Amino acid sequence: MRNYIEEKVKKIVFTGLMLMVLLFASCKGDSYMNAIPDNVVALMAVDAGKSGLSIKEEGIDTTQKVYLFETADGTLGMAAQYKGEARGFKTIADKWVCGYDDGKMVILGPVLPAQFEETKQRIQRMLEQKEDESIVGTPLLSRVDSLISPMAMVAQAEAIPEQFAALFTLCAPGNADPSLVYLAAKMELKDGVLQVNGSNFSFNKGVQAAMDESSKVFRPLKGVYDKMGEEHLFAVLMNVDGNQLLPLMQQNKSLQALLAGMNAAVDMDNIIRSVDGEMALMLKNGNMDMTMRAQLGKRDFIKDIAYWKLSCPPGSRIVDQGKDKWLYESGDMQFLFEVTSDNEFIGQLTHQQKGGEDFVKSALEMISPFTGELKSIVYRIEK
Repeated sequence: MRNYIEEKVKKIVFTGLMLMVLLFASCKGDSYMNAIPDNVVALMAVDAGKSGLSIKEEGIDTTQKVYLFETADGTLGMAAQYKGEARGFKTIADKWVCGYDDGKMVILGPVLPAQFEETKQRIQRMLEQKEDESIVGTPLLSRVDSLISPMAMVAQAEAIPEQFAALFTLCAPGNADPSLVYLAAKMELKDGVLQVNGSNFSFNKGVQAAMDESSKVFRPLKGVYDKMGEEHLFAVLMNVDGNQLLPLMQQNKSLQALLAGMNAAVDMDNIIRSVDGEMALMLKNGNMDMTMRAQLGKRDFIKDIAYWKLSCPPGSRIVDQGKDKWLYESGDMQFLFEVTSDNEFIGQLTHQQKGGEDFVKSALEMISPFTGELKSIVYRIEK
């Protein structure tokens, strides 16, 4: 009799467990995450209650993660659990299209009014996607969900705006296919400043091995330039020995192109070699006007500046601006640099010809429905 009862209990428990598994599988199969395409190039998981982002659209279940993404064609989107009963579409801020149905909400944009109908059709297809067509089960989603942070992001290097990509991918090998290089970042938004702690990685074992070696260059940050970084549109902060950093900068083609104008006369390689401590590369705008500040371990390069003056290419010059302070001019570019009495290097690169401000302004407006007024992005590279 006892064995009979035990068997009955086992069958009841087993049946209950099977029903739970089937219920879970059914829910998972129709998850709101199924609406996220499998070809996204950037994915961000957001804890709506802790992130600082403005995610207040009616019907969003903020007890669940909200996912922001970028598709291969550059469209930005958001997918969330929908707890309302209504079905249909609406526009947000005349730039975004929102669709909701069957426990899912998808927002895409920014789009022009003439594109609203096409975007609605695209959202409908996303709402109807099955799990095998979605981001679910992909390495990209697994990596995002492994990052414990109010906001966690994984993005292909190709998804990062060209103006900033070089500074976000310092660890990437120079010959690596950009599609194999990713940024993994933990983020927090506070008082209009997006704080980003990140590193590079790759799903390709060979590229990852090279980046593991490169990342050894970076040391723990002490916060020397934190406040200054927040006063710029974009800042990259690091703590390095310049002798180890220089090879990484030399293999970064985008960064070398940025520094090429200065390197014609100013020996930036020697300046970088002299760094030993915290270093900040800061952009005021999208025109690539840059400020560099760094703690120096030595200042021997100063004695070479007399030679730099003599070796300036035609149409350029280096002129004294005071004690241990100089101005390099070439075409529409100016580079004002100095070494302070406490061994800090300060360099300011500016261009008379403008062109990047409109790009930055439009990019910030694009995401403002979620971020509010975004004053600065501060990216800390840590080991």
